[in-house]
Amino acid sequence: MGASPPPADHPPSYWAATRGPGEQFDALTSDCETDFLIIGGGFSGLSAAYRLRALGADCILLEANDVGWGASGRNGGMVVPRYKHTFPTLAKDYGRETALAMHRAAHRAVDLIETLVRDENLDCGFTRCGHLTPFVHEPDAKRFAADVDWLANEAADTVPRLLDRAEIETRTGTPFYSGAYFEPRGGAVHPLRYSRQLAAAVARRGGHIHTRTQVLSWSREGSSIRARTPNATVRARRLLLATNAHTDLTQAGTVLKRCVIPITSSLVATAPLTDALRKAILPQGNVVTDAKRLTNYFRISEDGRMIFGGRGGASHQESETIYSRLRREMAQIYPDLADRRIDFRWSGRVAVTLDGLPRVGKLNDQVFFAMGYNGRGVALATLLGHMLADLSAGQPGELGPITGPMTTIPFHAFRVPAKKVVMTYYKLRDALGL
Repeated sequence: MGASPPPADHPPSYWAATRGPGEQFDALTSDCETDFLIIGGGFSGLSAAYRLRALGADCILLEANDVGWGASGRNGGMVVPRYKHTFPTLAKDYGRETALAMHRAAHRAVDLIETLVRDENLDCGFTRCGHLTPFVHEPDAKRFAADVDWLANEAADTVPRLLDRAEIETRTGTPFYSGAYFEPRGGAVHPLRYSRQLAAAVARRGGHIHTRTQVLSWSREGSSIRARTPNATVRARRLLLATNAHTDLTQAGTVLKRCVIPITSSLVATAPLTDALRKAILPQGNVVTDAKRLTNYFRISEDGRMIFGGRGGASHQESETIYSRLRREMAQIYPDLADRRIDFRWSGRVAVTLDGLPRVGKLNDQVFFAMGYNGRGVALATLLGHMLADLSAGQPGELGPITGPMTTIPFHAFRVPAKKVVMTYYKLRDALGL
């Protein structure tokens, strides 16, 4: 008898409590063969599987827990057509044409989600509600003003704009911020429902998904990949790794885990707000990710709760200290929420790369990967999953550093103490507005 499958329970998050019905997938119990084997049942893996089926390729997706169990089912659900860097910075570092291509790709990512939702009738709360990046300090105002100017002059994109203090107070319902970068084409989604319904769409199109099926090891055997699970073996022509911040849990961790640092992000969800608070806070339904290095992000849920998130601890251990800090940060922005009951709290991992940009690429001619979304994974992971499928099927795309080589992070073995130092440094810079 094989080993028992690992638990597939989701953390007790708001998303898990409101995920609704979804297709249940069985663990893999018998040996099989396929053209493409995908490890990881989050946005990247599911998007890759969907694309492969559109290309007519046979594929199997294996997920150690449940669909959307990792960051794909725990994030803030913000669909942001931006990277961590401004476009003038990208143009300076990688050239104007690459920056323009990355700009188009960021919006293509949101368009792709919208198309999937429409074509597959995904009931996942997707809406183009607009995304705000508010700030407090003058250097951020100058940085985003330069971004707006560059987009208008170089990309003929005049949609994003800067909001002044009065406008951002009207949109957020708080006087805390001095201004904001507003991207009306950004949006929101229920991330776990999106994951589950995208998985159902993959299955409808003939893709094979097995949850509670951990890949224990894989090896190259001639022209094939042989992957071993607790109860069965899979042979495939190509292997696609879509494990992101949980890459250290797979054999690929020996190569790829040194290229990302998993950072904990934690969230709380309040009890439903009163009618008065719902009218005052984010009255136009925008979602928010502030401009700090140790960012806070927040939105109002479909049933009127404040969902408020921020960076967790340096380790992956949850603690009362983390959630108490989140409550203080929320109350600093919205004093009327200081005593609001917290109904849900949970954490997940964000995969951070050295240059703040995600990657899609290959380890060799049989093994491919997409990872490192740096907190922008709702939109970008869907797009890079699509690109991952194309790359593995012999249709590579070009997107500057995103399709370039992964960079190993120096002294990766000391990442936990290093994270503590970096987080303290960023906290100081945020406080000083540097």
